[in-house]
Amino acid sequence: QPGDVVVVAEGTYREQVQPARGGTSESQRIVYRAADGDEVTIKGSGQITSWVDQGGGVWMVELSNDFFGSFNPYARNVSGGWLNYGGWHHLGDVYLDHEAFREQQSLSAVQTTGQTWYSEVTSGTTKIWANFGGADPNTRLAEINVREAVFYPAVAGLGYITVDGFTIMHAANNWAPPTETPQVGAIGPREGRSWIIENCTIVNARSVGISIGRHDGWSGNIEAVGHHIIRNNIIRRSGQAGIVGHTWNNASLIEGNLIEDTNYRNEFGGWETAGIKFHSSVDTVIRNNLIRRVSGTDAAYGIWMDYGCQGTRITGNVVLETAKDAIRLEASHGAIVLDNNVVIGGAVMWRATDATVLAHNFLFDSQAILVTDGGERGPPRYVPHTRQNAGNENTTVSWQKIYNNMFVKRGISPPGGAGTVVDNNLYLEGATGSAADSNSVVDAFAINFSYVSDESGVSITFDMNDSPALLSCPLISKEFIGVFPVVNQGIEEHDGTGVRVDGDYFDNPRGSSPRVGPFEDLKLSGVNTYRLFDTPGYETPVAPAEVSAPGSGVPLVVTASDATGVTWSWENLEDTSTYQLYRGTIASVRSCTYDHGMIDGSQCGLGGATTTVYDKNDGIDAYYLVSAHKNGIDGPLGEESS
Repeated sequence: QPGDVVVVAEGTYREQVQPARGGTSESQRIVYRAADGDEVTIKGSGQITSWVDQGGGVWMVELSNDFFGSFNPYARNVSGGWLNYGGWHHLGDVYLDHEAFREQQSLSAVQTTGQTWYSEVTSGTTKIWANFGGADPNTRLAEINVREAVFYPAVAGLGYITVDGFTIMHAANNWAPPTETPQVGAIGPREGRSWIIENCTIVNARSVGISIGRHDGWSGNIEAVGHHIIRNNIIRRSGQAGIVGHTWNNASLIEGNLIEDTNYRNEFGGWETAGIKFHSSVDTVIRNNLIRRVSGTDAAYGIWMDYGCQGTRITGNVVLETAKDAIRLEASHGAIVLDNNVVIGGAVMWRATDATVLAHNFLFDSQAILVTDGGERGPPRYVPHTRQNAGNENTTVSWQKIYNNMFVKRGISPPGGAGTVVDNNLYLEGATGSAADSNSVVDAFAINFSYVSDESGVSITFDMNDSPALLSCPLISKEFIGVFPVVNQGIEEHDGTGVRVDGDYFDNPRGSSPRVGPFEDLKLSGVNTYRLFDTPGYETPVAPAEVSAPGSGVPLVVTASDATGVTWSWENLEDTSTYQLYRGTIASVRSCTYDHGMIDGSQCGLGGATTTVYDKNDGIDAYYLVSAHKNGIDGPLGEESS
């Protein structure tokens, strides 16, 4: 009921959570959250333990179609508008220890290639073949998709729901273009208003991680839809996009999320592949996110605002390692503000988009490109801060305002249409300015740029000379930019308040003559290092504690071995201790991401001080001793075996 808090205890839940009702206001929300300190995982997959060995590493399972109920992902192909390749793939997937295999089009291909699968569906049964190499899937964690979504209502329009702290995995959702309903995410509000999705980890959605888009229809009332908050989530390995939304995303905040490895297998793709892909989005703010590693043959963009976006602000984001554009604005009349972003590689593209402010960004090896689109699409413009259509006109890539940016290696091309101003930018290390530049500075100085992008986040380091001191940058505000024609709107918040870019990337205040680029504390004639993003919930790993007593040496000691097996011995700290052997990589141990499913099933509950292990010939040859404590809680890890 409104006002209730649903606290979920630790465990793995295989179901689609479908809230029956929503809250009624900000003070009367319904909250679903993981219990403090508990790992709560909700999966759209089912574990399969009835695989039959077919030889050569290939196993097969035959399931009645009744097993899947009304939704069989192996009987449905990826499909929809703007899908350009890979439509033969199914919505299902196969996983071993949380690693997704690659689908093949024939059994013979599976027989010759590890970590692959193939399926056949008849009127009564579904058969799935998978090549597990040397692994026995019946003793490991082998899973297949069975549900379209994981946390997604059965009815549309629920509002004021908070989802906090869950791991959400293995949704079998379809390609989600804007013109075809529904746009289903692994998690999403199914339209509705004022959801908060925060502190969640969404992994291996077949297509979309989070959807705040269409499902059942349209709405022209901006106050009845959207206003969602998507913050501090980790969204990785989505097949199409980390976050999508069409129409029902208005006045929403997308903040502090890590979106990575989108379309990492590149099995299918087209003109909807991006870290974030929004259509017809009014007054949306996208800030302080890290988007990295977006793959694809056609589109593979970081942030993509497409068709009819107005009043958008994209600020303080880090975008890197995208196969195509880092930020793409398309078929919109503005007003749009891009400020304080750090872009590493990949263009910032205006395609048939007017009235955009690009200010105080750091673009390394990233070109700003302004191109027309033939003028044939005529996107809508709205009465400011509403969804009321005020007309459809062709765009001309006019009224661009490009101030106070730092371009390194690449610059601006071409200069843009009528009303465009390019000024007070810094071009370094071969970057070229625009013919419209008047007070910008061009300097060949090489900044010796480097970055670190790892599981903990992103940092950058670069040198700087004194060239920024040659610029007199203006403070960017609604008053300075003015009101854009056509849309009859300045750079504004949803409530009409003017935007002032008076804080830098870290919210350090800017004065009336700010520093070029996103960092007010930029060191001139020195080395600059900035920590740009910390992965939500990331904790620096603590080195595993040895099971053996101090000074006793490596806890796993080889006492005998032959061609197929090795015998280890170790010291018992207590007569009542029992042990398990973890098999895997040292990286997963040191990052504390191992779990019971990664323990060798034949080596659990060891009560003595010795065991013999036989090589499974599956490429995993590192073992770690685990002390098993009471109540099934995993104890400290030993050092790597040799």
